[in-house]
Amino acid sequence: MDRKSKQRVIIIHGSAMTPGIVNRYWYKWLEGELNKLGMNAIAPAFPDEKEAKDSIWIPFLINDLKVQEDDILVGHSSGAMAILRLCEQMKVKGIILVSAGYDSNENDSNWNWKKIKSNTQWIEQFHSTDDPFTSVVSSRYIANELRSVYHEFTDRNHFLCPDFPDIVTVIKKYS
Repeated sequence: MDRKSKQRVIIIHGSAMTPGIVNRYWYKWLEGELNKLGMNAIAPAFPDEKEAKDSIWIPFLINDLKVQEDDILVGHSSGAMAILRLCEQMKVKGIILVSAGYDSNENDSNWNWKKIKSNTQWIEQFHSTDDPFTSVVSSRYIANELRSVYHEFTDRNHFLCPDFPDIVTVIKKYS
């Protein structure tokens, strides 16, 4: 990244049963906080927000948002999983995974953990043991496979909160 360029951060929301998830929780708050710090943060609405299919989200990241090697990606829940799938294909500067977990029935050989790790300069993860949607066991497993910096809480649920200052702290550390 050119020193004169602003650090671009792409915030990828999770899936939802009702439209407009990008306007709930901490996504737009984080976008605003990072832009105040002089970064180029975006929290776009993704197509297919109900099911978050890789076949739709990955091309959207590559073709519409034009993810680059110097971008930081922040993903929540299914957004975190989309980031992992994207990083099997391309390099990015760093990733932050919030409530990342995968179906324990899924074949682990479907994931290229080594490639994901080699395609990022750094990885940080956030999870809470009281998350009702994403297993802490699967999040810990991902952290172990990726050797990510792992932040575990006991009282954050699925991180469905209006703000998330911890992420700002992490991004400032790497920018």
